[in-house]
Amino acid sequence: MSQSPIDQLLGAVDDLDVEAAMALVAPDIRLLTVDGRRAEGIEAVRELLGEFLAMLRSTTHVVTAEWHQDNVWIAEVEATYELEDWLRVSALPRVVVLRDGPDGFADVRFYGAHEHLLTDHRTGEEGMWIGERWIPPL
Repeated sequence: MSQSPIDQLLGAVDDLDVEAAMALVAPDIRLLTVDGRRAEGIEAVRELLGEFLAMLRSTTHVVTAEWHQDNVWIAEVEATYELEDWLRVSALPRVVVLRDGPDGFADVRFYGAHEHLLTDHRTGEEGMWIGERWIPPL
């Protein structure tokens, strides 16, 4: 049984292998990330995907449901990330929509709920705001 295009792409991402992912895409690829970043064209997508993977020690995506109609694949996915600073974020719900073309994946969109960059987490060293007043860390 062959893997779906989404399985192939997520496999390359889980291997943290930008070039394996890029081997699957069309030259005019479009990418949308869960935090709203967009890239169009193979070099821009390579750069964006490389920036994303550079933040990670590891990642795992588990497809929990998948649909296929013509050249469009849709999957519900649970994502787990371990960042370079060892923060582990798990069971993040994702939806992936992938449109396949004759030259490779033409359009890939990752959706999540109001996502920020993975590295935008508070460490406690930056203090906090209460109302309009900044409280420094102790």
